[in-house]
Amino acid sequence: MFCPQCGSQTSDKAANCPACGAPLGNPYQAGTAQPGPMYRGPEIPTYLAQSILVTIFCCWVFGIPAIVYAAKVGSKLGAGDYEGARQASDSAKMWCWIAVGSWLVLVLIYAAIFVFFILLGEHAPPHVRPA
Repeated sequence: MFCPQCGSQTSDKAANCPACGAPLGNPYQAGTAQPGPMYRGPEIPTYLAQSILVTIFCCWVFGIPAIVYAAKVGSKLGAGDYEGARQASDSAKMWCWIAVGSWLVLVLIYAAIFVFFILLGEHAPPHVRPA
């Protein structure tokens, strides 16, 4: 074991460095091990909230796969499968955008049909015009 302060080699059982006297935090001695920050892996977004919102407000057909993939992100991160979590996150994001895009297409089609019938009503022959 090496001292983190001065770098000199010390005994594995030593509590302090013999060269500089710095505490070693030796895990072999009771009460000296200090828990450090736990490594959580890369920060990968789940897109779960977005998936739920697009399912409710846009298109449930494409929102459901988004929710399924978003739910997989957390379980894959918990298992340590960071690449699988990244792929599931990317898939959830893709399905969210597909749901939003399909909703926009439907709104544009509806608006075009609405405008068409308004124009048809103004320029229709007298016997076709609504009363």
